[in-house]
Amino acid sequence: MRVAAERLIVVALSAVLAIGANACGSKGPRRDGPRVEVVQTNHDLSERLSQLPDVHFVAQTPRALPIITVDDTVRYQRFAGLGAAMTDSSAWLLETQLSAPARTAVITSLFGTARLGLRFVRVPMAASDFTALGRPYSYDDVSRGHSDRTLARFSVAHDDAYVIPALQKVEAVDHAVKFLAEPWSPPAWMKTNDAFDNFAGAGRLRSDAYAPLAQYFVRFIRDYGARGIQIGAITPQNEPGHPTRYPGLDLSVTDEARFIAAYLAPALRRAGLHPRIYAFDANWLYGDQPLRFVRNRAASQVAGIAWHCYAGNAGRMAVLHGIVPRMDEIVSECSTGIAPGPTAALLVAAFRNWASAVILWNLALNLQGGPVQPPNSGCDRCTAVVTVDQRRHTASYTADYFALGQLSRFVRPGAQRIESPNFVSYNTTLLTRGPNYATPGLDDVAFENPDGSKVVLAYNNASRAIRFAVSWRGKAFIYSLPAGATVTFVWP
Repeated sequence: MRVAAERLIVVALSAVLAIGANACGSKGPRRDGPRVEVVQTNHDLSERLSQLPDVHFVAQTPRALPIITVDDTVRYQRFAGLGAAMTDSSAWLLETQLSAPARTAVITSLFGTARLGLRFVRVPMAASDFTALGRPYSYDDVSRGHSDRTLARFSVAHDDAYVIPALQKVEAVDHAVKFLAEPWSPPAWMKTNDAFDNFAGAGRLRSDAYAPLAQYFVRFIRDYGARGIQIGAITPQNEPGHPTRYPGLDLSVTDEARFIAAYLAPALRRAGLHPRIYAFDANWLYGDQPLRFVRNRAASQVAGIAWHCYAGNAGRMAVLHGIVPRMDEIVSECSTGIAPGPTAALLVAAFRNWASAVILWNLALNLQGGPVQPPNSGCDRCTAVVTVDQRRHTASYTADYFALGQLSRFVRPGAQRIESPNFVSYNTTLLTRGPNYATPGLDDVAFENPDGSKVVLAYNNASRAIRFAVSWRGKAFIYSLPAGATVTFVWP
């Protein structure tokens, strides 16, 4: 309450100063700048995408305060959008555990352009660790010890039950939504351990499976396309090399580069398919691997690099950009619960370090954080954007929903990041044992939309409120942001 009152006092004080200056004939601050829309979400969700009183730029530059000086003459990467993953579990919950009206309300709220306006859906190719029945599967399963190199048994029929219907409903809400797909594991017969897992790193791709795996991608993209889901981007493998008891694959940088250049990219071209290929798809911590990849001849076949947030430093993306500026960079996975910080902090850190898109993990989970393959060794504290109560058949929105909305509702695809200073440095994170993405303080990122409007997203990563100013073209306003709160400023 004290912070809210202070905020209102600041707004009122600006008006009083302007009136007083006119009455006395002095040259004090005048409320002659553009009106600024203010939307805020607090740490405790007492304010959730709440529209607060407008503020105005005044013709005075504050002193002795942190100042976010927005410079729209300095421009960086373009903004593509935000999203989350439609895992098997998420699709099953939305399609089978909610009534039709509730499901429509949730999907419209997430993807409707007048609501949250998410623009990306990540689609696991067959099983990840989050499956409705808690067991892995692929699109070409045969009995152990057998193989199907011609993919005669290939079928996406499993997904026809609820995954594809859920994706079709998303696509119907907004035809501009982009779908990014990748496998957690190829069919078991393609691997040296003849199993879905990559326990102890034993699940490597067989030397004679490179060509069948490339065709596996072709068949998947074609069959999904026939169902109205156009796969616009792929990565060859989720977290390659990560040892897992759930579906995984041990794929080195050299092997991934070979697969892309000699098998995947040629197979897609021959089939007349042109999805954007993103390499790596793993943690910032292993940033040396993308640096090795971009020096390989396969780099010419990819659109960019996909990253995960769980370990390492967001600055790795900026390092890569400095070496290969043409490479697009996205954060393709991050899950609250095991991520090192809140989603608001991730968004600012990612976009300040050249990401064009950020995609969270599960779109929907139940109250227990599932369904998930036991023993849930990969994401045992994960939360989703939406929580589904299976007993009541209702859905509720988590803090991630509101954090995403602070950006996705105001920054449009095609927007361009513009210059603004921040007041933190980015940490190296080590899963949940490490610090937040950034040191405590005020972090921010600024954009200019295609219509010329300006957007500033600011997040207070400190333990107390921070009073600061936003300056643009010689005018400024003052604001006080509560601890852990996120605010969005928008002006014409």
